[in-house]
Parts: sequence; structure tokens; C-alpha cells
Amino acid sequence: MEQNNEWLIGKNALKEGIAAGKRIQKVYLSDTLDNETLKELLKLIRAQKISVLVVPKSKLDRLNRSNHQGVLASISPIQFYKTMDLVTHIYEQGQHPALALLDGITDVHNFGAIARSAEIFGLGGIIIGNKNSAPVNYEAIKSSAGALLQIPVCKENNLLHTIKELKAQGFVVIGADEKAEQTIEQLDMTEPCVMVFGSEGEGISYDIKNTLDQHVKIPQIGKINSLNVSVSAGIFFYEWMKQNNQKK
Repeated sequence: MEQNNEWLIGKNALKEGIAAGKRIQKVYLSDTLDNETLKELLKLIRAQKISVLVVPKSKLDRLNRSNHQGVLASISPIQFYKTMDLVTHIYEQGQHPALALLDGITDVHNFGAIARSAEIFGLGGIIIGNKNSAPVNYEAIKSSAGALLQIPVCKENNLLHTIKELKAQGFVVIGADEKAEQTIEQLDMTEPCVMVFGSEGEGISYDIKNTLDQHVKIPQIGKINSLNVSVSAGIFFYEWMKQNNQKK
């Protein structure tokens, strides 16, 4: 099976990787594959609920210069958790649960920086989507200063469903929203909570925004009306840590 630290390369390597239970994050298939091969691979990949994209061959060439034959699969260097299993574990440890949910954050460096702040300030874990999320690769681990090797990361097929499950467990869902009236200092963060951060371009998606219990902004006095999402997340995490250390 041809592979390196981050990739399964070629059709046979992908099949063997799936059979061996490799932690495959996403599969890229070239649109130049013949129809029979494409259908066969799509059926196999989707049966495992692995994210897959059919893209021009030039995209695969940019991702990996090897003789990929139209098939590349990225491998995760970490083990993913299921959100509800992680929540149960946090409660069993007698810890105060707080999680970060990243809705559409695709930039590896933002993702790594958020993970770094989350680990530093003591959050219980990070939740990302199976689609439209930054890859958990060695570049992300480097950007996180190794935090992604320390903090649990949950990967879910349906973030909306995951939020509903968390709400059923008593979590308060907090959204970072620069247009909100309430500021972060006014928010009680001493209950179990999940902090939601959207992409810089689109913000929190419409469906997830409708699930929020609290819309919160960070006070600003400068003329530029926007913070980088990783900076915003760090401020939220610090406020959570401050409030809960005071409670203790």
C-alpha cells in the first residue's frame, strides 16, 4: 500500500486503507477516472461516511506530485472522538464542560490557532464538521503548536444534529456575533456551554445561527469592525476560564 504520513496514493491504496481502518479524512477523485471506477470508489467511500470530492486532475497534482492515478486520500494524524462520548467522559472526570464548535472554518492556520487557545485555556474539546472544515493535518498541528495532539477533536457528519444533542444535555449554545447587543462580559459562562464560531467570510451558517441561545459580541473601540476568528475565539476562551476559576 503506497502512502506517506499524510496520504494514501492510488485506488488500491485507498481500498486497503479503508479495509485496514485508516483514519481517512477526505478523498479526492479525479474527474478523469472512468465511470465504472468512479462509481465503484464513490460507493465504497460513502458507505464509510468519508468526505469525498470529485475534482479536476490539476487539483490532485497540486495536492501531491506523485503518480496518484486520479485517487488521493488524506490521513488524519489524530484519533477523532464522538461528541457525546467526550461529553460523558468530561462529566465522569468531574470537570466543567465547555466545547468549541467550528462552523465552516477552512483555514488551517485559523484552525490551529483556535486549537492552541482552546488547549491553553482549558476547554474540553473542539467539534468540526466532516465537510467544509480545515483538514487535521501536520500543518494544522504545527500551527497549533502541538495543541491538536493534546485536546480532543470531534468530527461530526451533522453539526446541527450535534448541537441539538448538546442542548438536550443542558448545554447553552453561544454564538460569536459582532452585531449582538450583549457583550461577552455580560454573559454567564458558568453553565455547560458550546461556543460557536463561523467562517470569516460567511460567519455562522443560517441553520446553526437559529439554534443559538446567546448571541454575544466582543467590545471594540477601533475603527476596523472585525476580529480574526482565531483572535475572537481566544478572547471567548479566556473569558470562560476567568469566570469558571472565579466560581471555583
